Amino acid sequence: MAWNAGRFDRWTSFGPSAAAVLLCTAAVLSGCSKNESSSGSNAASDTSAPAAASAAPATTASGGGENGGKAKIGFSVSTLNNAFFVGLKLGVEKGAKAEGFELVQTNANGDAQQQVNDAINLLSQGVTALVLNPIDSKAIIPAVQKANQMGVPVFTLDRGSDGGKVTSFVASDNVALGQTGAKWIADQLKARYGSPKGNVVDLIGLVGTTAATDREKGFSEEIAKYPDIKVVARQEGGFDQEKSLNAMTNILQKFPQIDAVFGANDDNTVGAEKAIDNAGRYKPLGDKEHIMVIGADGTAQALSAIRAGKQDATISQNPIQMAAKSLSFISDYMAKKEVPANYAWPTLLIDKANIDSDEVKKYGLWSLEVSQ
Repeated sequence: MAWNAGRFDRWTSFGPSAAAVLLCTAAVLSGCSKNESSSGSNAASDTSAPAAASAAPATTASGGGENGGKAKIGFSVSTLNNAFFVGLKLGVEKGAKAEGFELVQTNANGDAQQQVNDAINLLSQGVTALVLNPIDSKAIIPAVQKANQMGVPVFTLDRGSDGGKVTSFVASDNVALGQTGAKWIADQLKARYGSPKGNVVDLIGLVGTTAATDREKGFSEEIAKYPDIKVVARQEGGFDQEKSLNAMTNILQKFPQIDAVFGANDDNTVGAEKAIDNAGRYKPLGDKEHIMVIGADGTAQALSAIRAGKQDATISQNPIQMAAKSLSFISDYMAKKEVPANYAWPTLLIDKANIDSDEVKKYGLWSLEVSQ
């Protein structure tokens, strides 16, 4: 079945936990964009042959396959020029090892047509299942349809497909994530002014991705509930630091009074924070002129900015555990067990007050694991 952003009631939740209380159930990503750290490029594994198979144990996976009974899984990641997607890659590798799969990986490097070609190439190698992290929800449709024609189940991670049949889609509930960001801003403005009012900037994610679409939907619908909060600017940050820096620079020149910024991911917020610094408009937390900034994903840069008082909060995901869960669903599918069509991984709001808490440690600071 194709992903439908309106079917939130059909998501299978992660289950009760302290981390899940704050947000969650449905949608796609992360989340995400360029990161200035070199971790993404260093971890790149642009293989079209089974180079990653050495990571898999010698045990035989359910469902059989080539190479001593191992099932061969094809994985196409959208890019590795971003720590979040490096986290997805790490999670897929861990999941494949745990399930006893042979893993064949490709990196599309942000090129939607290349990703389709990569996916079709993986199918030609006789993969048992195909895991996709789409660059574009529409552009990926031919690859999904080709897999459908060949009888190969498709599993999508973080971002969905607008067509073809997807067996299981694992992601955060990005509509809820956007709603959480808007509600957090409203609460902070109420604490500052006595009622939720003020000027807000909305830096949208990468247009064409389900994550950006759903986060914007959630944010816009929730912020509209507060008539005295004015969204003075909505611009695409593209999940990209430089693009967000340029967009926020122009916005700051136009609007002398800005109270808060919602970044669709943490690269958007890092770009916004740099623009605020460059404009000489940074004020510390607690100052009445402090521009509040909240993002999403829980990247290492965001956590550092929160500790430094440059960013107020991030709505963290956990791409490593999210991706590993998708691989466990492949195992279940091969064992003819029921798997959820849509599975929502919980998110957690992290700020300076809870960043060192047991709750956050239990949820997992995935970006620290990626950087190791």
